[in-house]
Amino acid sequence: MKNVREYIDRDHEVMDAYYDLRENYTGRNAHSAKKQLKNLIEKDPDFLDSYTFLHQILFRENKTKEAKKVLNEAYERAINIITDENGNWPDVLEWGWLENRHIIRAILNKGVLSWGSNDTECALDLFRNLLRTNPGDNPGVRFYILAIRMGMSFKKFEKRFNRGGFYHTDLFDWFEENYHKFPDEFDWWEKAVEEYE
Repeated sequence: MKNVREYIDRDHEVMDAYYDLRENYTGRNAHSAKKQLKNLIEKDPDFLDSYTFLHQILFRENKTKEAKKVLNEAYERAINIITDENGNWPDVLEWGWLENRHIIRAILNKGVLSWGSNDTECALDLFRNLLRTNPGDNPGVRFYILAIRMGMSFKKFEKRFNRGGFYHTDLFDWFEENYHKFPDEFDWWEKAVEEYE
């Protein structure tokens, strides 16, 4: 029987401060929030939610180059944290562990950024790895994989399913209708989900 490598991250002391900051963010306090996020990054460079939130603020301010740089740093750190000395991902990286979510979000954001930049190969690679290590798929990367395989751009996907920050329930129906068209992509996942339940 194969030895399963599961990754579970450690606790991060800055997490509470980050969630307080996130809760009190209004948009009007962006300057102060950016400063606080940079302080959190300095205190704990391996807590990646600080980078992804800073990336979002910078992106909204149209500071695209700086935003991408921040997200790329988070992504590089995420990969360094979870991979072994040969660059292999763990077999299991579950969303169920609160400690893992900041890592998954950093990789997910990098995938979305790649997809939005038409680098679909990079996006697919990241989404496939996230799905393989977490078949329960709380973040919904299976939807992104299917959309890319169906030739949909990120912009088109968002326009069709995003309703002000939340995906419409039509997304689930659309997935159910279409994922069977790609057995090479989803057969293993279907079996994994059955075992999961």
